[in-house]
Amino acid sequence: MLFSALILRVISLFLSLSTAPANPLKYELVERHSEVPYGWVRGTAPAASKLLCLRLAVRQDRAAEFEKLVIDLSTPGHEKYGKHLKQKEIKDFLRPASKVSQAILAWLESEGVPDDSIEDDGDWIKIVVPVHQAERMLSTRFHHFHHIDSRVTRIRTLEYSLPRAIRPYIQLIQPTTRFGEPKAHKSFLIDHGITISDNEKNIDCGSTVTPSCLRQLYKLDDFVAKPHPRNKLGISGYLGQYARYSDFYAFLKKYAPNEQDANFTVASINGGLNLQNSSDSATEAALDVQYGYSLSYGVGGTFYTTGGRAPLVPDADEPDANDSDNEPYLDQLHYLLKLPDDQLPSVLSTSYGEDEQSVPVSYSNATCNLFAQLGARGVSVIFSSGDSGVGGSCLSNDGKNTTRFLPIFPASCPFVTSVGGTTGINPEKAISFSAGGFSERFARPSYQEAAVSSYLSLLGNRWEGLYNPKGRGFPDVAAQANNFAIVEHGSISLVGGTSAAAPTFAAIVADLNSVRLAANKSALGFLNPWIYSLNQTGFTDIVQGGSNGCFGGETWLGKSTPYVPYASWNATPGWDPVTGLGTPLFSTLSELALSA
Repeated sequence: MLFSALILRVISLFLSLSTAPANPLKYELVERHSEVPYGWVRGTAPAASKLLCLRLAVRQDRAAEFEKLVIDLSTPGHEKYGKHLKQKEIKDFLRPASKVSQAILAWLESEGVPDDSIEDDGDWIKIVVPVHQAERMLSTRFHHFHHIDSRVTRIRTLEYSLPRAIRPYIQLIQPTTRFGEPKAHKSFLIDHGITISDNEKNIDCGSTVTPSCLRQLYKLDDFVAKPHPRNKLGISGYLGQYARYSDFYAFLKKYAPNEQDANFTVASINGGLNLQNSSDSATEAALDVQYGYSLSYGVGGTFYTTGGRAPLVPDADEPDANDSDNEPYLDQLHYLLKLPDDQLPSVLSTSYGEDEQSVPVSYSNATCNLFAQLGARGVSVIFSSGDSGVGGSCLSNDGKNTTRFLPIFPASCPFVTSVGGTTGINPEKAISFSAGGFSERFARPSYQEAAVSSYLSLLGNRWEGLYNPKGRGFPDVAAQANNFAIVEHGSISLVGGTSAAAPTFAAIVADLNSVRLAANKSALGFLNPWIYSLNQTGFTDIVQGGSNGCFGGETWLGKSTPYVPYASWNATPGWDPVTGLGTPLFSTLSELALSA
């Protein structure tokens, strides 16, 4: 195996001599890998006629102005609070200057891209072109790249350039230089095929979590949402995760017998499937729909099944695309943002994520902007914070192999609400795997400045040099994340992960929307400015427990990762990077939501 890897590396090095841009004086470099990312080797060139689907992110001159507008729309007391934008209003706001669009479209025309292969959506343009044409347009060469274990192949390039005349107008073009796919944090199996009492009163909520346990713990009790056409809980499904109706109804019969008429619809994005009879495991989908829709009974629900996978820059935690589970955020986001205003979900829960460093900066910035667009249209975007504590490998992938705590994306995006994990009752404690920390890319937003600064004052110089003290802190809130009883393939299992916390919190937000909409108020939309303004009123402050990580050892291909003794974020009074502001109290939050 080592000899084979050496031979492949030699071949890869030989082939690397043929990728220099053809016209360096007329083209400007956009992105470049100095070498083939670790764990990958270059293979043969793809067929010249092979079609590539590429997305172009157009430069946004009003990006900062738009982000401020989203904050204003979401800040109680501001004159614009709750006055969410229509689809057309956002498109008009972000529409590039006509000279920008004309220059890009003229370039595409000059390169012979037919009109029916161009989809111009203003701030984004999608094109479908054969490899030979893409190579000419981007002054590059595409190759098949194989992961070292030969289990996955991608058509990528190590660099691409654009004509100098249009380079200022385009932020990125992908997929080009992004390799592989990361491993998503998702629910993990604790026990399978277990027997639990049929009498809910006999269930110990400290060892087994059910909907009734969560309703009691978070003061939801017997609340039933009043149906409203604008209130819908959307749940993201990726990577062959199918929400089975048979398991959903079996779950309701056992754990929510008064809700057996609950239902949800399935929407397909980019060829996403809805295989009700698949024998494959779908633990994530089962967990999300069974708790998301049982805790938001009365609210409409849609499970968005999305096909395809998005790209990444491999790192020590997420090296292999076959073992990895990255979700195609762009496909889903563009689908949602094209929906008419009355068809958007009011809450979107997603239980997937990846190391922030594994996503190129241009990609994370562009994606975060799309989350902000959803917030501006009145959608509360909820993400689980991850299950890697302070970090898994704790090793930078910038070629320097620096020891760092590793934040999670999209949880680190300032325009999503990130949910960490707790365990136990009386009291709830931070669970050790709850991911959190500070973004290396996104600056700390003003809405959390006071809360995060207080924590950093308590922290002092501990872990100095291992994190970015000026970065966006996450998670924002927390919920239970361990020992959730689910039904999958007709059997009861216990599962855990912050992927259990996300749909739990999202359901409570949908219930809060029900209260507001019944009072002729708007949906909550982007949550963070509101929840931080409450100074933890409506939340149980979690002050016990903490996270861990950076355990060191060997990872993929025998690469060593650093050990950081006692690496941890502790749960403390106030906001902390394990449980955020704490866990929700619906009865109090519903009153506060009405007064916002």
